[in-house]
Amino acid sequence: MSRPRLSAARLPERFAADLPRAAVGIVHIGLGAFHRAHQAVLTQEAVRVSPGPWGICAVAQRNARLRDALVEQDHLFTVTERGDRDDRLRVVGSVREVLLAVEQPDRLATVLSEPDTRVVTLTVTEAGYRHDPATGRLRADDPDVAADLAGGPPRTPVGQLVGGLRRRRERGHPGVTVVSCDNLPDNGHLVGGLVREFCARRGEDDLVDWVDEHVRFPSSVVDQIVPATTEDDIERVAEALGLEDRAAVVGEPHRKWVLEDSFAAGRPAWDEVGAELVTDIAPRQAAKLRLVNGTHSALAHLGLLAGCTSTADALARPEFAHYAERLLRTETGPSLRRFGTCPDERAVEALLTRLANPRIAHRLDQIATDAQRKLPQRLLDPAVDLLVAGVEPRLICVAVAGFLHQQNFRVMTLPLPLRQSRVFRTLLADAVRRIDNDGVTATLRGIGRS
Repeated sequence: MSRPRLSAARLPERFAADLPRAAVGIVHIGLGAFHRAHQAVLTQEAVRVSPGPWGICAVAQRNARLRDALVEQDHLFTVTERGDRDDRLRVVGSVREVLLAVEQPDRLATVLSEPDTRVVTLTVTEAGYRHDPATGRLRADDPDVAADLAGGPPRTPVGQLVGGLRRRRERGHPGVTVVSCDNLPDNGHLVGGLVREFCARRGEDDLVDWVDEHVRFPSSVVDQIVPATTEDDIERVAEALGLEDRAAVVGEPHRKWVLEDSFAAGRPAWDEVGAELVTDIAPRQAAKLRLVNGTHSALAHLGLLAGCTSTADALARPEFAHYAERLLRTETGPSLRRFGTCPDERAVEALLTRLANPRIAHRLDQIATDAQRKLPQRLLDPAVDLLVAGVEPRLICVAVAGFLHQQNFRVMTLPLPLRQSRVFRTLLADAVRRIDNDGVTATLRGIGRS
């Protein structure tokens, strides 16, 4: 059944009353489902409790379909928070402008340089920074990075950031805060380093000095499961709202954001609506990457071999549920002790309950994409810490073996401590052999008996 599109004029009063309107003060690079379900919601809530000029200019890299949908809907969209029993639907209006980076590079540089823009956030995925994870340096041989360094219209997030910061400095405008919200260790330090390296490679040492003085790069940790939106999700929203939303997103009710408290020119009142401001983010980052993302990756690489399609699908099988619980309790959890923390029984149970939510279809093939960049911080780093502590990372090796099977044993780059560890190499070879001989299901059942 055809329905009218979501728009400001058609919005029911019960939703319109909930929408604070604010001038743009934030630029977000990497417009996708996660940002709309997470930072956009928290920003809207922050402006409600403490009004201010914190509307968002959201930047899609190449997705013209999403840009066009949001423009047609007056930048409004719905977020469905899907619990294990019921849904909560809200309309979000914190996005005030949407740009398409490949078509509007000059407008992007302008809005990044505006004096009213005081925060820039990013969700561009691990691969979007075009860096070498082993060194933290730019991949200068990447064609898009090379084109940006040569002075063309910027194609990469780092090139786009530098273009905006350069114009900001030229116009004498004040400093700004850049917040990475991607699943990378010490993501603020990483982005700051890439920005400075980009400037240095172009011989812009004065811009490096200006960045050092005027720009802050706090690290952050985000946590919310936001699977890809399906046509069924869009139809459910249409039935509930009476309007069609082609930019709808669905996520779990859990929403967490931890940020280093280092801002150059103010921020929304995120801390009044659930975000946490901390001085040392390292323990929180490690916990998120190893517990949540590490479990995701382990389930993805093993579950796909067993014909599973989502985390809930995998955890509905007893052998996978037992494996995930053991992985958290005996390996990835204890690996956090070097950060002075370790999850308790309640935290492990809460995480497994989240991942097993049957109404959130977090697809394993989506989780498994770009695994070469994800596995080091999610599973390989904890394996190193366990070995240093004298603990065998046996269950981690089973997950890595699943990845190798899934990749048809293409070469995988391991950290030097793992390449040199006879224990790790033996455990990994044994896990590969068991999956070869017995299959994933029998291998996990064997773990249950051990």
